[in-house]
Amino acid sequence: MLEIWEVAILANGERPSHSIPLRALREAGKLIACDGAWRTAIELGRRPDVVVGDGDSLGDGGRDELARLGVPIVECGEQDTNDLCKAFRHAVRTCGGDGRIAILGATGLREDHAIGNIFHLVDFAAAAPCVALVTDHGVFEPVMPPGRTWSVRQEGCAVSVFAPFPGTRMTSEGLRWPLDGVTFDSLWRGTLNRADGDSFAIRTDRPVLVFREHCVSHALA
Repeated sequence: MLEIWEVAILANGERPSHSIPLRALREAGKLIACDGAWRTAIELGRRPDVVVGDGDSLGDGGRDELARLGVPIVECGEQDTNDLCKAFRHAVRTCGGDGRIAILGATGLREDHAIGNIFHLVDFAAAAPCVALVTDHGVFEPVMPPGRTWSVRQEGCAVSVFAPFPGTRMTSEGLRWPLDGVTFDSLWRGTLNRADGDSFAIRTDRPVLVFREHCVSHALA
């Protein structure tokens, strides 16, 4: 079952090429582009509904072209957060926090930007629990206590868990290497696991991030 997204946010990283993020970009109810990513959106077949950012990456003639296309620009001059955070806040303000939000194009270029974008998900989840960062390889999702369950399309799909808060306690079902009793004292603990059946579940007492390959389908609960 393919996921349906109310909002897609296209960041200005490496453009999506896998069918799953491309479908999210083209079929989401609303597309928000981060500054210069508006050109990528057009090239990938969809005009953004709005462009959000600090305006420094619109490119030569970008404002005039967006005006011609009828695409509004929302400029946020503050520099405490990046364009992805600005776009996410705009999505929540205009669309609410109950819908499903897919973040695309947020990895693939500078590694520091990619890592920062991924771990912003933990903060984003406080305003919009159904937010996910979708790459060409899989999906990063914030998981809040008490946890979640996923169905699996193909046994053996890769699953990695990241615990940004020391002392996190987790248990799991359906993973090849159980998380029960693992001491999460480093970010790499919980990574490089695999689904070992037709579903897997993670229970946690603190927010965590889960990466799952595209062969794993939507969350069940």
